[in-house]
Amino acid sequence: MNSDLINLFAETFGISEDKLQPDATLESLGLDSLAVIEFMFQVEDKFDIQIPDQANPPRTLSEMVQLIEPLLASGKPAA
Repeated sequence: MNSDLINLFAETFGISEDKLQPDATLESLGLDSLAVIEFMFQVEDKFDIQIPDQANPPRTLSEMVQLIEPLLASGKPAA
């Protein structure tokens, strides 16, 4: 998983990185849907990317990383 993204996640929510396992649900980490959306906006601003709107927002840390990591790797905003 992208260490910059995990570091930002840990700092934003005050969660120890050792608790951030790929299969951890965002709900089990204490996040509601609004917190997830706010975090995704924060990621967009920090990394200058555009995350596509999702009908079904990510439910696990792994799903969130899978959504965001390719955009970080490309270094280009998504269309």
